[in-house]
This record gives sequence, C-alpha cells and structure tokens, in this order.
Amino acid sequence: MNFRNILKVFLIYLLFLSKIIWADKQRIKICMKQPDMPDNIPREEWERYRKELNNYFIEKTKNHEILNNYEIDIYFYPYLPVESSGQPVALNYMNDLASKLSKKEYDFVVMDERILFNEMALMESPLILSEIKYRQPSLELLHDLSKYINKKDLEFHDPKILSYGIYENKIIGIPFEYDFDVLYYHGKDEKYSKSYNDTQLLLQNMENYTWNDLIKQMESNAQPLRVAFGDDNDLLNFVIEYTSNHYNLSPEYDSNYMDLFTNKSSTNYYTEFRDLVRTFSEKNNARNAALTSLDDAYNYFKKNNSSFFKAKASHHYIFRSEYSNYEIPLSLPPKYQTATTHKYLVANKFSKINPELLAEIALILTDKDAQLFRAKNFGSIPTFDFSKMDTDQDLQNYCQDNPILCQVMEKTKKLYIRDIFKSDTMVPFFEILCLIPIRFKNYFITNDLDYIKFSLTNVYKFITDHLGIYGILSILVSTITILFFTFYIYMTIKLKNHPYMKVISPIFCNFIVLGCILNLIKVLKFIPPYSLLKIKLFLIIDTLGTNLIYIPMFAVAYRIYRIYKTKTLIVYTLNNKRLFIIVFSVIFLAVLYRIIIVFTCRFYYESIGSVRYARIPVGYYSNFKTLNGIYQGYLSFIFIALIFMIVATGSYSKKFGDICYTFVIFSTNISDYIVGRLITRLDGGDNYPLFFFITIIFSCLLHFICVYTLVGSRILLLMRGSRNYRNSSTTNDSSDATQYIALRSRTKGMNILNNISSKNERVHTQSYGGSSTIYSNNNKNEIDTTNSHKASISNNNNNEVDTSNSYKLSISNS
Repeated sequence: MNFRNILKVFLIYLLFLSKIIWADKQRIKICMKQPDMPDNIPREEWERYRKELNNYFIEKTKNHEILNNYEIDIYFYPYLPVESSGQPVALNYMNDLASKLSKKEYDFVVMDERILFNEMALMESPLILSEIKYRQPSLELLHDLSKYINKKDLEFHDPKILSYGIYENKIIGIPFEYDFDVLYYHGKDEKYSKSYNDTQLLLQNMENYTWNDLIKQMESNAQPLRVAFGDDNDLLNFVIEYTSNHYNLSPEYDSNYMDLFTNKSSTNYYTEFRDLVRTFSEKNNARNAALTSLDDAYNYFKKNNSSFFKAKASHHYIFRSEYSNYEIPLSLPPKYQTATTHKYLVANKFSKINPELLAEIALILTDKDAQLFRAKNFGSIPTFDFSKMDTDQDLQNYCQDNPILCQVMEKTKKLYIRDIFKSDTMVPFFEILCLIPIRFKNYFITNDLDYIKFSLTNVYKFITDHLGIYGILSILVSTITILFFTFYIYMTIKLKNHPYMKVISPIFCNFIVLGCILNLIKVLKFIPPYSLLKIKLFLIIDTLGTNLIYIPMFAVAYRIYRIYKTKTLIVYTLNNKRLFIIVFSVIFLAVLYRIIIVFTCRFYYESIGSVRYARIPVGYYSNFKTLNGIYQGYLSFIFIALIFMIVATGSYSKKFGDICYTFVIFSTNISDYIVGRLITRLDGGDNYPLFFFITIIFSCLLHFICVYTLVGSRILLLMRGSRNYRNSSTTNDSSDATQYIALRSRTKGMNILNNISSKNERVHTQSYGGSSTIYSNNNKNEIDTTNSHKASISNNNNNEVDTSNSYKLSISNS
C-alpha cells in the first residue's frame, strides 16, 4: 500500500471519528423570543446569532470534561406582538412556555422581568392557575440555582437588575441583557436645514419637555411622528413614561399615587392622553396606532414620515451600517424618563441535564465575557453595575467602544414598571401585562372613560376597601350586637345556679354565644388592612367560632339523647364537669389542627374577580382542598350526628320542653353560607356598600334571634317575672339529669319556678327532721307520680321515669 492510499484511509478514519464525536454532542436547547423587528432584521442575522453564540460556548468549554460534549441550540419563539383579534399575546406566550417546559422541550429560556415572577403578589390571581395550569409557574417550572451559584460571582451585575431574578433568596434568573426606550432621529439631514435645526432644538429641550410639549412643538414645526403600540409592552412603557412626565409614580413620594388613574381629575388625564395618541396615529385614528408594529414605525421613519423612531437602545445595532458607534443619532424620551427592560436566563426544572451543569452553563452564558461578546457582535446592552466604572476596566473598555450609549445611560431617569405596579393590594403583574394594555387600546378606540377607569380601579382597589358610611354603620351594628351577646354571657354566669337556667347548661350556652360573637367578628377579614398574619389569625377565629357553636351543642344534645334512650335521669358520666373536659378537648384538637396548618402551609390571598371585575380578597393556604376537606368532613360528621340526635329525641323532648338547638345550628350555618356568598359574589357596583350593610344586618339579626332563643328569652323572663332573679340558693346535685332538660314553655317554666321559690322559703323555715322532701336509701325506690311536691329520688341505677307524669316532677334542694 502506497503513501497516498494510507493517507486516504487515515482521512476517512478521521472523518468517521469526527462524525461519531459530532453525533455524541448533546444539545442545550435555549428558547428566546424572535427579534421584535423580524421584517428589518434578516433571517441571516438570526442564524449568525445562533451560530456565533454556539461557537463561543464551544470555545469556552473545550477543556471542560463534561461540557465539551454539549452545544448550544437556540430556538426563536415566534412572538408576534400585534394581535388584531385583541387576544393578549403575552398570555399565549406564557401558556406555550409552561406547556413546553413541562414537556422538557427547552433546557433554558431567556425571559424578561415582566414574565419572570409576574404571578408573585400578596393578592394572587385565580386567572394564573386557570390559564397556565400552575399557581406559581416561576417556582414550579424553573430551577432554583442558588445551591450551585456563589452570589459573589454575580456581583458585577447591577444590584437592581439582579434583584429581579431572585425570589426569597432563590436564584431563579441570572441577568442576561438590559434595555431601555430611546428616540432615534435623522442624523444625516442636511446641516442647518429647517428639518435639521428643528430636530436639534427639540433635542436641546428634551430634558425639560413633556410628551405633550414635544408633540405640540413638532406640530408647530410640521414634523410628523409615528409611534408603535402594537406590542403590549411598548404601550405599557409609553403609558408610564407619559404619566411620569406629570406625576411622581413612586410609593415613597405618595402612597396613593395610583389614585391619579381613578379620581375626578383623571378625566382630564385620560382625555389629554387619548388626544395625544391620536396626533401620532395615521389619519388621527387611534386604532392605527394600536396596531402599529415596530417594523411599521421604522418603515415610516426610513421614509421620513416620522421625525423620530421610538424603540429600544439595543436597536442601535441596525443603524451601524450608516453610523459608527460614536455617531448613533439617539436621544432619551421627554424628561429623560425611560422604561427599562431586563432579560434573564432561567433553567427548566424538568430538564434532563444535571442541575449543577445547568448552573455552570448559565454562568458561562451570562458572565462578563459573554455579555461583552454579545454587545460587540449583536448590540445587546450588558447588565453591568456602571457605578463601578472607575474601578472596573471592562466597563471602561465598553464605554470607550460605545460612548453614546454610556452617555445616555448616565442621564437616564429609569422607570421600573414592575415597581410601579406593585403593592399589597394590587393584582399580580400577570394581569397588568395581559389586560391593561388591551384596556388602553380599547379606550383609545372607543373613548369609553368609565371602562378604563373601572379597569384601573380594579388593579389596586378592592370593592370592600371604601364602604364609606355603610362600612361604619356595619361595624356599629356588629358592635352593638356583640355587646348584647356579652351582656347575655354576663347574666348567664350570674344566674347560672338558678333552676330555670340550669336546665339549659349555662356554661355550654355561653360557649355557643361566644361562638356567635366570633362569627360576627370574622366578617372583618374582608376589609382592610390585609396581611398574611391576618389570614392566619382569622383562620383560628373561624375555627373557634364554628367549634364553640357545634361542640357544646353536640355535647348537650348527646346528653339528652342518652337520657331518653336509657330512660334514666341518673347519668353520672355526663355531668357538666365531664362534658366540659370533653368539649374543651375536642375544640382544642380542632384548633390545634388549624394551628399546625398555620405553621406548615404557605398562606396567600386570592382575589375573587380581576381587572375585569370588582375584586374581593379571600385567604387560602397551600393544599387547601385536601386540608380543608378533612376539616369540613369532621364538621359534617358533627352536624349530621347532631341533627340525628335532635330528630331522634324530638318526640320525647316535647314533653320536657323546647330544644332550640335545631334552629340555632341551621340558622348559623345558613348565615355563614349566605353572608360569605353575598360578600364575595355580589357585584353591586356603586351600590355594593349598601348591599354589604344589609348583609351585615342580616347576619347580626339571625345570630341575635339564635342567641335570644337559646338563652336571651330566659334571662328576660327571669328579670321580668322572678321575685328573686339575682341568684338562686338552689344547688342541685349535678347528677340530677332533670336540670339539663329544657322546660316545655316559658309560662309553665315560670309556674314551676314560682312553686320552687315558695317551696324553698318553706324549707328554710323547717328543720332537717321535718323536711317535706324524703330521701330514701332503699335499693329500689321509684318516683312517686301521685305527689308532685314530694318526690322520692333514689340513687339506684334502675330508677325509671314515668313519662306520662313527667310534668309533675319537682326538683329537690339539698
């Protein structure tokens, strides 16, 4: 074999080996939005970006034992900013991302801060779960890389930009790129021409101009302007930039700054804003501006049909063919106020790649060298902390290469959109992004002021926030009702030894009344202030209120049930002391269950309603369906058993008196359900405060009737009719079950009471030897049904009650 053949074999072997090596390369799939000017940025540039970023990564990892077997594969998501159907593009994008991440189609995603963590808020939105199928997609779909990344490696990033990628010390997003809004102008107009001079004059005054001033001067100069509002993000940026020209949108300056969108003076704001938009819309038709894309606006600009091109600072790259980095014709918007955008590299939690490797890859693609590489080749703006320029040579080199951008960044008055739409009562930014830009577009087209005001009101206000006089009246009525209940509790304690009070088990009645008080108090959870601590506190209050009604009622009903089933009045095991211990234990266990939930679950508010509807806050916790289902199952068992015992003893109880527990338990249940539904579901618009007040009156009235039926009527009867209602010297044996059975009627009850009082007076005048009541120690004494005032009650367990003469039983006093 000659040398030539040997060389051929060797080359074939190398080719074969290279194919094997190439075939073994694993792809790192990265998803990012396609360029926002797809018509003016050719596909060749997209491919060049993909290819050069991959080459950069291969070069960086060529000596890495594991990563040298990987390559970068970028997928450009077809994000079409203009949607003529009116559907929110961002919602469709987030929906697709969630689906494809869960299917492991991407290992990384480049997303901006308006997507990352946009679901996080004190007031969460049910819209997120219903649309995205995840309650917290940023945490459920994306990797927490904090275990594998040293925060010192991220210190070169701007602290503000870095903070948007971190949630509760979890590093989810690593800063990838930075951007902000600018105005490009025609820099090659003939010097000293009218057009040139007019533009230069505008630029000189740009820092002092508002958008209104700028447009007014341009109209005076006959200079046209076209602005793209097709992309919802661009419109949202413009809304904030325009508004910031006139108002300080900072909670530090004014905690009520959002009121400017909804108060009486807002009418002028919206009217002037719409008029402004119409001036730079084709044919003064606001619909045209709402559907104008960046490509459209740039085409207007190139044809001199627009004096400025409002775009991103990163778009300076498309001007490089005409201008050097030292001559790029750009300026900041009026007042030098500009909305910022930050992009982050996030890792898919479902990726097959090891999380530690994902973190290492993310650092390689976001470090200083990578950002400088993209800045040089593709015009992206790094996320560096430019305040360290004096001590950082890399920053100095960047600014030497990009002096115009650095000069502009130094003058920039940054507007952080996420911070403006952030407060404890606001909807998540998810709803802001998906719904508010569309609301503004519709307003520009329809000029419906009520529509846009209502939407902005729902962004940060709850319908229960400003109840006005009806809110005060609601609290007043509740307070008065609670004071009445407190009085009943006091009188019940004071009269607890009176026979007429003993028959209803005063201590348990007080528990029930206290439960009714807590039921009235828990309505306060719907009104300000709002906090996670408040949710937890009212969860315990709700548990106490419900159990203080159910459990004592269950205990007394069970005692009556036992008496009638065994037909014996001697029930030592069910005296007050034993029942108190049982009742306390059951209530304690129920409260303990909820306390465990408080300390182990994540609590959050969820708004019933959204930007589209009036909102009301309702507190929830993680695994709510399961954990609350267990608790409701327990209550359902108590409720069913209670109803069963009341129904089972109904025919017997009529002979001994009324049992009002059925009415009380049904009424409190109905009240809880109806009040909760009315407050959270009623959409009364401007009349909602009145409906809220009526609902509170209904709740207070129903609870008052329950308490009056249970104990109030007896107290009133004693206060009116008894000769000595302050306290009775009667001290019945707790084992005498007759004291636990309700009397049949108030009239008969008072007759018996008067007989007892008269009898007590006679008894106190006699000696023990002449007592008219005889206690027998015989083994089998029976109740003498022929003499209602001389009953012999034995301690024998076999004593029976002659129910035909049960009305004639008198209560002995020892």
